[in-house]
Amino acid sequence: MEVCVDSWPDFRTVVLRRQRQFITDDNDAFSNPHAIFATDPAELKRILLEFKVIDWKQSLLLYGISGSSYDILKEMADEKNLALEHLLAPCRVFIHHNPELIEDGWFHKSSKLSSDTTFLAELINKHISYGGSEQSLNYIKKCIELFPSAYISDDEGHFMGWCLTDELSAFRMAYILPEFRNKSYIKGLVANLAKKMHHRGHPIYCFTEKINTISQLICKSLGMTECPHTYYYLKMTPRKSQL
Repeated sequence: MEVCVDSWPDFRTVVLRRQRQFITDDNDAFSNPHAIFATDPAELKRILLEFKVIDWKQSLLLYGISGSSYDILKEMADEKNLALEHLLAPCRVFIHHNPELIEDGWFHKSSKLSSDTTFLAELINKHISYGGSEQSLNYIKKCIELFPSAYISDDEGHFMGWCLTDELSAFRMAYILPEFRNKSYIKGLVANLAKKMHHRGHPIYCFTEKINTISQLICKSLGMTECPHTYYYLKMTPRKSQL
C-alpha cells in the first residue's frame, strides 16, 4: 500500500491505495482497495479532481468512508460515469483502546489451513453479502494467506466459524455457521484474534453494520468503544460506455 497526502507534515487529506504495479486487472475492484481520510470535503474534492490519486478508469473498493467524504465520492461517481455500489449497509466503527486487557477466548479449537485454504475461502465466499464471484473468492484467499485470521472446527475438522483481517488490519467477515451459534464462539474467535493482532503491534478495530445489533453487542462485551460517525464500504465500477 502507498499513502498520498495533500501536504506534509500538516495534512488534511490522505488517500491510501494499492501500489499500481500490483494491479493487473482494471476490472477487479477487490484487488484495488482505497481508504480516504479528509477533514475538509472541499479540499478532498480538489485533490481528487486536480491530481491523479485515483484512476477512475479502474474498478475499485473504498473502505471506511465517512459521511462527508461519501457525499463527495457520490458526486465524483456521477461526474466520472461510475456505478456506485454499497458492499455493506452503513457501518459503525468499534475500536479497543486497551487490547492488553482482552481475555483469551475460552476455546482452543483450531484447524490447520494448509490444503484447506481453498475450501475455507469458498465457504466464506458463500456466506458474505458481497461474495459469490471469482474476484471476491481470490480476495478472500489473499486475506487468509497474507493476514492474521482465526477459525474453529469441530472434532472431525469441519469448519464452524472464522474471523479474518484485511490489508488495513480491520477485522472482517466474522461468521459462525447457524448450527453452532449461541455458544459464544464468535466472541472467543474475536478475542483470540485480537490478542494475536495486538501482539504483532496492530490496532484492534472493526466495522459492523448499523443493523447488526448482535455484532455490536459482542464488540461492547469485549470492551470496544463505538465511534460516533457512520462509515461506508463502497465499490465503484466504470459504466460500460466508458470501457
